[in-house]
Amino acid sequence: MKKIILFVIILAAGTAIGIYFQKQPAAQKIETKIQTDTSQAGADVKAGEQKAEAAAAEVKTGVQKAGEVATNVAGEIKNGAQKAVEAATNAVGEIKQKLN
Repeated sequence: MKKIILFVIILAAGTAIGIYFQKQPAAQKIETKIQTDTSQAGADVKAGEQKAEAAAAEVKTGVQKAGEVATNVAGEIKNGAQKAVEAATNAVGEIKQKLN
């Protein structure tokens, strides 16, 4: 009877040790996967930041171009207005000459 009890205790201890060692690699695999996922998430965040910075640079360039276009349009309008004033002045001068 003592031999059977001793055998059962040794069998239970062996089973417990076997289960313990089986779970260890699984825990390491989970830890490794978490580390890999964390690294990938960090890389994705950096890539997202770079894309956002590139988009901001494009927006800034677009705003600068829009400002340049607005400045050019304002200059052309000013030139057109000056030409219109000159044409009106010339027309008034010619009319005065013809009336005299």
